[in-house]
Amino acid sequence: MNIVIFGATGGIGKCLTNELSTKHNIFIGSKDKDKINKLIRTLTINNNCKINGLSVNAQSFNSINEFLDNANDYLGSIDCIINCVGSLLLKPAHSTTEEELEDVFKTNLFSCFGILKHSFKYMRKNGGSLIFFSSAASKVGLKNHEAIASAKAAISALALSSASTYARYNIRINAIAPGLIDTPLTKNIINSKMSLEYSKK
Repeated sequence: MNIVIFGATGGIGKCLTNELSTKHNIFIGSKDKDKINKLIRTLTINNNCKINGLSVNAQSFNSINEFLDNANDYLGSIDCIINCVGSLLLKPAHSTTEEELEDVFKTNLFSCFGILKHSFKYMRKNGGSLIFFSSAASKVGLKNHEAIASAKAAISALALSSASTYARYNIRINAIAPGLIDTPLTKNIINSKMSLEYSKK
């Protein structure tokens, strides 16, 4: 299978890249090209599989489009795209600036929408799979999660609607909504006994 992974150098993305690169062809992306190259050097790659990657700004539709063009050129086709790009802003609404809210939505929702938009040309003929990451926080009322919870809820809604739209092309679209996961992004929560206990409850 030919798999494209956005946010491949983050906590979840790195684990997926390590796991999937043993059996599949992979094209990975993140903001930092040096981190991509470092990750590729650490992978145990099956001789029958290939892996490459480039930097990509997942907030930019143009950058996503160019990245997917390069991924398709390298892989020959695209069967699956996984978007692991995400952020975590924990602030009450009254303390959140317009710029912070815009960044949260661009990082989380806009990246998924851009991937959906620009992947269609590669999947419309043979189908494929898109996997996005929502969050359990979008369905559970957690304090100080207004920005991230609303952005993640929008991803869930996007997956439901687009799954219906693109089913006729055999394109499957799913959103995974996990709870708290121990990654570099959540280290402040994990390292705080009070915050960790609150999340567990």
